[in-house]
Formats: sequence, structure tokens, C-alpha cells
Amino acid sequence: VNPFFAVYFGVLFCLISGWMLYRVVSGDHPRPILLGTFSSLVMFAGFLCFVLESNWVVSMSRTSKVPLYTILGIAVTFALLFSIIDLVNYCYGYFNTQPGKGLVETENQVLLIVATASVLGFFFGLVFGLLDVEDQDFINLRPALLHQERICYPIGALVSASAAAFNQYLREKSNEEHKYESLRKDDALDDDDF
Repeated sequence: VNPFFAVYFGVLFCLISGWMLYRVVSGDHPRPILLGTFSSLVMFAGFLCFVLESNWVVSMSRTSKVPLYTILGIAVTFALLFSIIDLVNYCYGYFNTQPGKGLVETENQVLLIVATASVLGFFFGLVFGLLDVEDQDFINLRPALLHQERICYPIGALVSASAAAFNQYLREKSNEEHKYESLRKDDALDDDDF
């Protein structure tokens, strides 16, 4: 790990985590404790980036590094998903002229996003750690990263597409629960109704 990138990603994770914690505390989120916990995990991953260049990490075996990379994978995936969904919800609310629900609004949708981030991040970190991509020399680094991509992309696409389809189902189900029927013209109220 390049020391510059370790510090860069550490600071970036800490800033994103602070922004996420601010949004969770100041917003009206269905599961603030769960989202706050995952935001704290992103903060922990930021601090973890500062120690990845340390000598004790370099001397660790491949299997002992896997938990570090799974934590980083979950944190990166959660931070990325949270940021993208928050940005899309903001743009949707800002540019949409008619009121409507955002991309992720209900408690079940939040749980789906957290579960998706956890599964994908764990898998990405597991593959990165088991393939020992970090310890490859410069000449073998590109082939190692391409090999990891060939493993991760299909599974990431499958899990993400499934989560997106299920999120849309939950969104439509939520809209149906809060639908109202407008008054028909023949249902005009008269004095006998009161």
C-alpha cells in the first residue's frame, strides 16, 4: 500500500463517515442506530487505513489479513452505497416537480441496503485478501487485479441487480400502502352524510 494513498483513503473515509453521521443524526432515518453503527465502521476503516502501511501489517500472513480487508470492503461498499443513494434522493427531491418517494425511504429498504453492502463488501474483501492482491509486486499487480475483477464483477452485478429489483418491489409496495382513492364525481357529499 502506497503511504500517500493510505493517508488519502483514511482521511476520505473519516470525512465521509462524519458526513454520514451528520446526515443520520440530523435526518429522519428509519434505523438511525444501525446507520450510525455502519457510519462508525467507516470511521474505523479510515483509521485502519493509517495503519495498513505499518510493518506489522506487511508481515502478517495472507489469511490473517482477510478480516482487515473484509472490514475495509464492507466500509467502502456501505460508504459508496450510502453516498450514491443520498445524492440520488437529494437530486430526485430537488428536480422532481411532483411529490414522491425517494429511492430508499422505508425501514425495509434501509435494511436491504445495509445487508447488500455487508454481503458485497465482505465478499470483495474476502477475495482481495485470499488472492493476496496487496502483496503482489508491481509487475504482477495488474494481472492480480484483473483476476480479482473477473471473480467479483459477475457476483457484484448479480447481487446488485437482485437488490435493485427487490428495492423497487419494496418501493412500490410502500406506495400501494399509502395510496388514497380520490372522490368520484358521483360520491359528492351532501347534508345527509353528516
